Amino acid sequence: MSTGSRPSDRAARETSAFAPEGGLTIQDASAWILRVGVVTSVVVMLCGLALSFLHRPVSVDQMQRAAFDGNPHHLWQGLRDLRGQAVIELGIYLLVFTPILRVATSMVLFLVEERDLLYTVVTFFVLVLTLAGLLLLR
Repeated sequence: MSTGSRPSDRAARETSAFAPEGGLTIQDASAWILRVGVVTSVVVMLCGLALSFLHRPVSVDQMQRAAFDGNPHHLWQGLRDLRGQAVIELGIYLLVFTPILRVATSMVLFLVEERDLLYTVVTFFVLVLTLAGLLLLR
């Protein structure tokens, strides 16, 4: 008799790896959030780059000198006007907030799925420190 696994056993293991019996694992949620966040931010930034070139020719020198001011009002105004720089800035914000969303999701899953209060509290403090560093260290 062969020592290899049968195709039906292999299919069952592969299925269980993608849909665990206990629900969504923290590792799976973290991986999906990071993947979707990075891909979304790259697509948004590429759209902003395309908009920049469609509206008017932009030289590399102009791109290197351009700066983001961080003012939410200017960002929304630029998005309404479909300015490429504002769309690129939105993509950068999406990229920055992706790991923050990952930590927040982990905190909720530690509380709801794992029912582990210690890891929930530790993850909460990591989230607070990350947000404080982002908001206070400008």
